[in-house]
Amino acid sequence: MITNIFIAGVGGQGLITLKKILSYAAINEGKFFRAVEIRGLAQRGGEVNVHFRIGEVDSPLISEKDADLIIGLDLLEAARGLEFASSKTRYLVSDHFTPFFQLAKFDKNDLLKVISPVTKNIFIVDAVKICQEKLKSSVYESVYLLGFAFAKKLLPFKEESLIFAIEKSVPSKFSKENIKAFNLGKNG
Repeated sequence: MITNIFIAGVGGQGLITLKKILSYAAINEGKFFRAVEIRGLAQRGGEVNVHFRIGEVDSPLISEKDADLIIGLDLLEAARGLEFASSKTRYLVSDHFTPFFQLAKFDKNDLLKVISPVTKNIFIVDAVKICQEKLKSSVYESVYLLGFAFAKKLLPFKEESLIFAIEKSVPSKFSKENIKAFNLGKNG
């Protein structure tokens, strides 16, 4: 069975860390995978997409309308991932918008207008606000969403593998807080 996960956001939100965590979880469970990140012009603040495919696949790139899960760390970037969505796709999106230049605000209602004609499997979570309140930093947003995805059975990994992967992927001085973020998401 093949699982296709598309992650969308902007540089600095933890997309590459999520890719690492998913990679270590796959390795821990002996699952074959391919992954690639596609970065925009700016490393911090520019568009970043991660294609993560689990199963016997030749290419790391997800085909149009073939994502099983789209994780959006930014509302607008999640909407831009629509080309990978179909009626089977589950969307997990942080209720967060990173404004660029003078672009008008893009909110969850705008996102729903764009993606609900394609899929009804949508979770919008205020991960930034929760992490800021509970962990005193929004930097844990991506790992919080990972915990939420695990709790909703959106990921094909065991909890032990994800915890192992978090510990392998983040510097040891931050692993305790990242595991807290995962557990917050799992219980949220």
